[in-house]
Amino acid sequence: MKKAVIAINEKGNLFEGNFEDSPFYLIVRGKNERKKIQDCALNLSELKDYVLIGRNASDQFRNIIKDKKLDYIFLDFLNIDEALNYFEDYSNKIKVFDENTLEYEEWFDKNKYVYLSEIEALKKALPQKGRGIEIGVGSGRFAIPLGIKVGVEPSRKMGEIAKRNGIDVIFGVAENLPIDNNSFDFALMAVTICFVNDPLKSLKECYRILKPKGQIIVGIVDADTPLGKVYLKKKENSVFYKYARFFSSKEILDLFEKAGFVFKQAYQVLFGDYSKIDLIQEPKEGYGEGGFSVLVGEK
Repeated sequence: MKKAVIAINEKGNLFEGNFEDSPFYLIVRGKNERKKIQDCALNLSELKDYVLIGRNASDQFRNIIKDKKLDYIFLDFLNIDEALNYFEDYSNKIKVFDENTLEYEEWFDKNKYVYLSEIEALKKALPQKGRGIEIGVGSGRFAIPLGIKVGVEPSRKMGEIAKRNGIDVIFGVAENLPIDNNSFDFALMAVTICFVNDPLKSLKECYRILKPKGQIIVGIVDADTPLGKVYLKKKENSVFYKYARFFSSKEILDLFEKAGFVFKQAYQVLFGDYSKIDLIQEPKEGYGEGGFSVLVGEK
């Protein structure tokens, strides 16, 4: 998806308010093709192939957009260049998953015991009851075995797979979740935080949608571990990790604190050479030794 409509004002700055009230729109098709048009030339019902970018849209307008099944991103960008840079980065990441869904699915089959070991660590961290959501649900590879029924996903192709697997998929980005305040008991981000544009804003959004005492569960390949260093070395040559940012567990805990979460517990798994793992490993408490860390924060 490489097309966007950005609401702007007479001076070319981001318009604060509803698209229908904006005096101009900037149509973006790819990096260099841009066209400024007046609002009279824009028909919202024809914009299903575009991402809409604006600021401070009313709940009423958001509901109109939802009803028309249009994709939208409303973020507090400082200026038009920041919005365009965000969209370019966002598009590159989505394109990777849209164009390589088969390779993504095959990874889980080829690395069966790595994947199942990660599931075991996540199971340790997830609450035993309550309504949960996965942010960056992908095709549902984590949500399904963990019993999570709702997910947010920006990749249409990945989301369609998740839907076929029984997940209620909501189109959206982690930095601006199209979800009401205090809606869920827990939220899972399984490796997703490595791909978001703004990790802190994403965690703040998770904080917002969680109920009091709700929990955030973040799974990462820990950059400070031997496995993390392997991933860092092959990052530039990897289809999926080229645009990823790897965090250490300590960095995630620092983001937890800034987002308002209180750190509760951690689990780790993937010990030793992960390419030789041929059984489901038992997760241990803590972090720093196992290549895959699961960190839990509470609102």
